[in-house]
Amino acid sequence: MKLHARTIAAVALLCLASIVVFYFLNLGNRRAVEARAVELAVSEGKTIERVLEMAAAKLLAGGEEPLRLFLDGIFADDGVIYVALRQDGRLRHAASKFEGYLPLAAGSGRVRTFDSPMGQVIEVSALVRDPAGRAHGVHIGYFFSAVDEIRRSARRSLLLLTLLQAGVVVVLTAFLLRFSRQMGRKELEVRREKEEKEKLREISLVTAGINHELRNPLHSLYLSYQMLEPRLDPADAEAAFHSQALKREIKRIQDIIERFSQLARSLPVRRETIDPSRFFAELALAWKGLGPGLEIETEAEPGAELASDRNLLAQVLDNLVRNAAEAGARRVRVSLRRRREGTEIRVRDDGPGIPAEHLPSIFDPFVSFKPRGSGIGLALARRIVSQLGGRIEAASPQGGGAEFTLVLW
Repeated sequence: MKLHARTIAAVALLCLASIVVFYFLNLGNRRAVEARAVELAVSEGKTIERVLEMAAAKLLAGGEEPLRLFLDGIFADDGVIYVALRQDGRLRHAASKFEGYLPLAAGSGRVRTFDSPMGQVIEVSALVRDPAGRAHGVHIGYFFSAVDEIRRSARRSLLLLTLLQAGVVVVLTAFLLRFSRQMGRKELEVRREKEEKEKLREISLVTAGINHELRNPLHSLYLSYQMLEPRLDPADAEAAFHSQALKREIKRIQDIIERFSQLARSLPVRRETIDPSRFFAELALAWKGLGPGLEIETEAEPGAELASDRNLLAQVLDNLVRNAAEAGARRVRVSLRRRREGTEIRVRDDGPGIPAEHLPSIFDPFVSFKPRGSGIGLALARRIVSQLGGRIEAASPQGGGAEFTLVLW
């Protein structure tokens, strides 16, 4: 379990590290795209600069007024932020869409880009001379919206991809946690199975001794009793009582020995397709007379299928129902449902239930909480269900009673 936790932590850290690396790689790519876009804008601006220089020189031949009108016409464009005309460093004409905002370059005759509160700005300036030889600087500043679009698109892409990868990390971590829990349950089942095999190995030794030492003498005792029984006086009530008690106890010991033998040896499984409704109807007939006033209800989900060993499964269910009757239950409900993991059979009763401290060991061999219990019945039930290819669980749900759940794969 600790190894799994460390593995999950390492994978989570690796995924988080990959997100960070991905973020910075994407950030570098975004900045490279922006730089390339600015380079293209500057190249375009240099072309505009040459055109502006030629146009301004021609316009200045007729004085400053034609050039001012030309700049005002350019300023009418929505993308232009400001225009300006300077002569020998003195401002002769200017217009700005944002009052007081006129970030002119110190010199003239170049293209520059800079960030402004409104976005990326490109300023194209040209240096021209009038017929009198006086220097005029012409400045046009306009938005370069492509860079802002690239930035917004890159930010959205970065956010979406980061969220996507974070979602993958969450899903992967959840999967690993679930896988870890499944592996933990599997390890626990393997450990329990190993412990059970060790117990069964010990039981097999005990059972072999019991069979050798007790079966034959007990059989001889039973035969001797059968020979003596006809000589007893039927009218003697006390003799009849002890006779029946002796027969009952001999039979009980034989049953215990047989159940010990079943618990220790391998059980052959003959799997077949079973009609649940007919199967439950046959069991209901066998359960009649278990106890006065005991009500047994069976229910099978329509369309549910069942494939198992009829006799072994019947033995398990019979044991559970008889246990409920012996515990004092007045109503027992046996239901069958089809689940994604297999066929589920629940046996629920309204008896006194199972104390929480008894649940972990209720299926262990030789563990019984009934006055005359041998501790074999539920241990044998779990072994049979395991042989059938499934699992059995016990619970004492709220509202009282006991509930046993069989899941057959």
